[in-house]
Amino acid sequence: NLSDLFRSFLGLLYQEYRDKSTREEIETRRLQDSQTDPEETSPSEETPSEAEPSSTSENKAPPQINLLRNSNSRFNLWQDLPEVQNSGVLSILQPDEIKLQEAMFELVTSEASYYKSLNLLVSHFMENERLKKILHQSEAHILFSNVLDVMAVSERFLLDLEQRVEENIVISDVCDIVYQHTVNHFSVYITYVSNQTYQERAYKQLLQDKPAFREVISQLELDPKCKGLSFSSFLILPFQRITRLKLLVQNILKKVEEKSDRESTALDAHKELETV
Repeated sequence: NLSDLFRSFLGLLYQEYRDKSTREEIETRRLQDSQTDPEETSPSEETPSEAEPSSTSENKAPPQINLLRNSNSRFNLWQDLPEVQNSGVLSILQPDEIKLQEAMFELVTSEASYYKSLNLLVSHFMENERLKKILHQSEAHILFSNVLDVMAVSERFLLDLEQRVEENIVISDVCDIVYQHTVNHFSVYITYVSNQTYQERAYKQLLQDKPAFREVISQLELDPKCKGLSFSSFLILPFQRITRLKLLVQNILKKVEEKSDRESTALDAHKELETV
């Protein structure tokens, strides 16, 4: 079942993005990322998890994608999927098309890792009962901003990407989905990043003025789930993700055929991400 196999490694961790196209380069990068990945673990690019649309995510059951726990899958590439290998499609597709498949696939898996990282920010830090008692409502609002909305948008985005990948072992496109979500939902990133200056200021002030806050944060950061990453590295996730998304689309754009529909959607998606 392609869906099950796809879900089995959506938890792959990624952080630094590199514009590498050969199989060896991709495998090397992803192996390193799976061992220490801030984005998906803290920062998109991406490891924690996310919740649902709007501020009601706290009361909703974790979405289907949150059930993906296997971050050590041996299937690091699209072409490594048994369904892909057994289909014989690798002997039919041109090398450039395989590279394009990998580029599109990386965008999807990195969103999954980012989603899980956001979920960790919320479940491990934001919803911690000790932290809730220490922070005033206004302090918590500044510190976490609209992260629940950002998480909800990532969840919806990831579900659409996952559905596209499950439609066919050869991915038709992902940039059309990127475009639609950027136009209709990614304004939440503008809100979050616009608050970043106040967020950083509030965090420094809390560390200075509230020893109890400093103590709880330090304890939470020591949890193995954080993989040695700091609280602030989780807070910066949305900024890192929206920036990396543009790089991922650029990588796809370099690999699509000229004057094709996929080039058109990639250009449209890149333009909208640039605007954001």
